[in-house]
Amino acid sequence: MKIRVLVFAALLAVAFSVSAYAAAECNAIPWGEPISTVEQITFSHAVNGVKYYSVTKVDPCGIFEVEQGEVTYGFLGGKLYTTLVEIDKAKDVKKVVTTLMDSYGVPDHKKIDNWDVYRWETDDLKIKLKSQYSTDRIKIGMYYKPLTPKE
Repeated sequence: MKIRVLVFAALLAVAFSVSAYAAAECNAIPWGEPISTVEQITFSHAVNGVKYYSVTKVDPCGIFEVEQGEVTYGFLGGKLYTTLVEIDKAKDVKKVVTTLMDSYGVPDHKKIDNWDVYRWETDDLKIKLKSQYSTDRIKIGMYYKPLTPKE
């Protein structure tokens, strides 16, 4: 199960990579992108100053070529700050593990309330993946650190 989760997270990381190459290849919304440049966006809700939207004009790429999930984009100060993905029933995510570990190394891992929680951190991103083995449910949050509010 740990490998499944790691594979999934790696694919997600590839799908939402901050590199121009990834954005050009799969039309992912680049981190920090102004909301005004995003087409076909629908407001969902707001929490702690972050406005969450669903976007219907993002082509499937990366993780979504393997796993179909529900994606919510969070904008802080009008710029893309977070991407949240939820998958109710995960399929095979082995293709992601190698990529994620190659990109981000070995994650921190904890077991919290029947969830396996994995965390990675780079200069620009915080990534949190929660997986529940009994239901094959996976939640992934990616946060663009340059926009993180100062406490």
